Amino acid sequence: MTLASFLGILFAALSQAAILALVTFGIVLIFRTSLTTNFAQGSIGALTAFFVTMFNSVFLATRFPAIGPSLSVVLAIMAGIIYGFLIGLFVDIVLVRNSRFPNPLSKQMITMGIVLVITGLIPTIYSGVIDNPPTPQPLTKEIWRVGVGDGEVVISVHKFLTIVIAIVVISTLFFLLKKTKWGLGVRATASNEAVASMMGVNTRFITAMSWAIAAAVGSLAAALYAPTIQTLSVNFMVFMQVNGFLSAVLGGFTTFIGPVVGAILIPVMTVYLSRVAGIWNIAIAYFIILLIVLIKPAGLFGKRTARKV
Repeated sequence: MTLASFLGILFAALSQAAILALVTFGIVLIFRTSLTTNFAQGSIGALTAFFVTMFNSVFLATRFPAIGPSLSVVLAIMAGIIYGFLIGLFVDIVLVRNSRFPNPLSKQMITMGIVLVITGLIPTIYSGVIDNPPTPQPLTKEIWRVGVGDGEVVISVHKFLTIVIAIVVISTLFFLLKKTKWGLGVRATASNEAVASMMGVNTRFITAMSWAIAAAVGSLAAALYAPTIQTLSVNFMVFMQVNGFLSAVLGGFTTFIGPVVGAILIPVMTVYLSRVAGIWNIAIAYFIILLIVLIKPAGLFGKRTARKV
């Protein structure tokens, strides 16, 4: 394998890891504050990706052609982030809080119900275009070709910007978790919601914002991922959703940084395994993750919680 080939494969893996890290962070944020796994993270992202694509192609590109394709996509993605944020608020405030038995299991069932609703809602809303939806547009179609040794590395600028955006967003979220009152509230709620509430933390606000931010981050991930596969479908985020859970398991649900590291390791592992194992790369990668979890059930960075009797 030449150096150019190695770097090209690494870039492809990191571009997938950037999307996966955003999805994983949203899953872990909800788990840490609501003690439940959000099965609807990918479905909400798919719904938002349809919204972003239609908003860009039907509204912005036709009514405001002077703003240019790149700015049009940026504005559509920003609108999609707000759209996802509002969906997250709706899920927590309207659905989760009004459930008859607000325990982790019932919350999981609610998110599974949301998956079913969105699966039927997308074809209903976009009935005229679901069989032939518009192609999601990238931030830019520019391609960089960088000479390395005797070869060259082909870099999609959209994927490069995806990596940069993911780094900026996740770094900002980690900064907010460490340095702001909201972050302190999240960490307190994640540690013990009942005690945090008695100490004056507005846990309702914390959980609502966590669901909203998780949905917004997942929406951003879907909007950036859709142009790389150049198609839209109801279930196009399922693969990312599954790998998001696996990343959290690999890194450890009890930490925020561990799942992000897991989200980087899985794409890198699967991409390079494809060079030696072919179509078995994903199966082998999952088997390696299984072995790691058997050795360290709490994940690579997770810690077992000691309970006093």
